[in-house]
Amino acid sequence: MFQYDYPQFEKKRLLRVEMLDKLRDYPKNFIDLSFQGFGDGVVSGCQITWDDGRLTISPGMIYRKGSLYFMEQPYVLECKAEDRVRYLKVQFLAEVREAGKIVGNTRILLEDKKPDPACEIELCRFRLQEGARLRDSHENLEDYSTEYDTINLVHQPYAAAGGSTLNPQIVRQFSKEMMRSRPSDPLDASFSMTALSSHGLVTADCLREYLSARQGEDYENKGNAGIYRGLLETLKNQRNGETRRGLSSQGKRSVMLL
Repeated sequence: MFQYDYPQFEKKRLLRVEMLDKLRDYPKNFIDLSFQGFGDGVVSGCQITWDDGRLTISPGMIYRKGSLYFMEQPYVLECKAEDRVRYLKVQFLAEVREAGKIVGNTRILLEDKKPDPACEIELCRFRLQEGARLRDSHENLEDYSTEYDTINLVHQPYAAAGGSTLNPQIVRQFSKEMMRSRPSDPLDASFSMTALSSHGLVTADCLREYLSARQGEDYENKGNAGIYRGLLETLKNQRNGETRRGLSSQGKRSVMLL
């Protein structure tokens, strides 16, 4: 049955070990149940900005393999223009058992090498040219994949039910642009309004199902990059007055020009 059991600390009563155990276990149990079935990735915060040759990562939370990692202070690291693709990533270190506690530590790295999925996740990637500024704001959906001098968040995993998903910032941008284009297809309007109401946090399964229905292609095994390209193509089709829905009986795309 469901219940709650929270210790009360009162004067002239003994402080028992069981009472402290309940205080310790309650937040952990709450986190474990709240994130049950979630994929690894950013939970909140971790905004990335650049100024005067330095990258700053704002405080935030990352979920990985059943544990929440907190960063309570901004993290700053040097970032000079090198005109090559660089990856900002978080590396997860082995747990350390200290006196009375278990500590899970990380390192934040800026390298030319792609993240190792076994022990790292990507926060962003970019290619900063000499004399340029690294932009952390985006003008439109397509701008998220600009090759030069722009922070690319497409490959950043975001924690969500059922698995990692696309950064909500990107999904919100798509939804806003879709609604501003005055979609005639109810599917586009319904998806966009639902995404906006959830602040852009949409599961990867939902994104894939929407794109499969919209584009008539199989997105089952597509990751963040494939989902992003699908959203971009869908938006371009909408602006061009073209709606693609479902598959024909022969398994080919059916195209209806509006």
